[in-house]
Amino acid sequence: SGGHGDHPANIAKLLDALRDVPDDRRTARFVSVLAVLRHAHDPQPLIAEAEWHGEILEAPRGDGGFGYDPLFLIPELGRTGAELAPEEKNALSHRGRALALLAQR
Repeated sequence: SGGHGDHPANIAKLLDALRDVPDDRRTARFVSVLAVLRHAHDPQPLIAEAEWHGEILEAPRGDGGFGYDPLFLIPELGRTGAELAPEEKNALSHRGRALALLAQR
């Protein structure tokens, strides 16, 4: 939808694609999979996977985060990824949770 990192254009494209999708069908999830190889031929890389479930709003909310954060509603909090403080987002997000799992190994 434009140059790399054009978040407003990406958001506009997503909203256009979902224009006729009802609210109860606007579920979404982010998935993060991290793999660490200890050497080039590591037979057992460390792998951590995490998901972040939410819903896609009809309009952006919040000033923080990046990418689709202003559209990604976390239903149990009633806030978007862009409305979370960075430390709160890192604790809840797919990336933050995958990193935490990886650190435990």
